[in-house]
Amino acid sequence: MPTPTLEDRVTILETRFDTTLPTLATKADIAEVKTDMAEIRTDMVRLEGKMDAMNERLDGKIDAMGNRLLIRFAIIAVGVATLAVAAASLL
Repeated sequence: MPTPTLEDRVTILETRFDTTLPTLATKADIAEVKTDMAEIRTDMVRLEGKMDAMNERLDGKIDAMGNRLLIRFAIIAVGVATLAVAAASLL
């Protein structure tokens, strides 16, 4: 295979350059992406605030449910203890 001449090598490089150049981002493309990213960040901050508020509400509901369960378990424990005392008195 013959060694490419300088002209052939330059032609190859020009072809690569002409193929690659249109795919590169322009300043306008980058500015648009920056704007989009800023909007996305703003939306994410809003969502984070909403999620924090929802978590607080859920925590309150979970705590309330836990307290109700504890009360119910205490009532059941008292009932079981009462039955145990009654059963022991029958023996």
